[in-house]
This record gives sequence, structure tokens and C-alpha cells, in this order.
Amino acid sequence: MVDVPHTAGQQDSGKTVYTFPGRSLLDRQEAARYLGITPLRLRLLEIGRCGPVPLSPGRYRTDALDVYRSELFLKAHLPVEEANRRAVRALSRTDAQDAPLDPFVNMATRHDLLDVGMFIGGRAGIFCGLIMIVLSHTPLSHVLTHVLR
Repeated sequence: MVDVPHTAGQQDSGKTVYTFPGRSLLDRQEAARYLGITPLRLRLLEIGRCGPVPLSPGRYRTDALDVYRSELFLKAHLPVEEANRRAVRALSRTDAQDAPLDPFVNMATRHDLLDVGMFIGGRAGIFCGLIMIVLSHTPLSHVLTHVLR
């Protein structure tokens, strides 16, 4: 919080100026380039709720992307300084259309997407198995087996 400086002869109005750090918002394309992944992968991370937290659908803050990148490095027991170095390097390539993909972030996000996919697939398999068990002991199953032959 920064107080407004007083000048000679003027009375204090009691107003205060608050300074906020500059936070830039990126759309999905720019955020994907910033992280070093494809926009489709960032969309899948958003759908699976395992990626960076969007401010609104398709809009990301750079500090949220930095936090997500740091979390990926911490989960892999790698130094956070490397994540910070990559964040600084990524700021310069958000405007470039042919920005290179980051191999580590690609690998880590693939792992997160596979975790979510296995969770959903496992639940779907359990549900289908329960449906098969219920239908196997009903008269409907006998009708279906005779009709399908």
C-alpha cells in the first residue's frame, strides 16, 4: 500500500493508492505456448480438472501457469529454479507461432491425463460390470440370448 504524497498548501483527502503486481491474462493458445504444450492438451487438462486453474474458461493468468509448472517440477522432485528459468524463457515465446514444446511439461501433463483417464475408465468399467451382473440374472437376459442367436 502506497500513500499519496502531500503537497504544500493542499489538505489531506485521505485517499490511498494500491499497487497490484502486473498480471497478464493469456488465452488458451498463448497459455499453451507459455507452458510448452499444445492447445488441445491444455483443453484436455482443463476438462479433466488436473491442469492449471483458469480464471475463466480459456483464460489463464501467468502466475497460475507458473504455479502449475512449479507443482509439476516439485512432483518430479526437480529444483523449482529450473521451473522459474523456463517461465522466464517462456515469456519471450508467447508471441511466437512456432514455439518449441517443452519435453518435461509434455511428459508430466501426459502422466496427469493418464491418471484422470484411468480413474474415469476404471469407474466406467465397474459400472458396466455391475450392469452386466444385474442383467445376467433377469428374464431380459434370457430373452436377449435367445433373440441374438
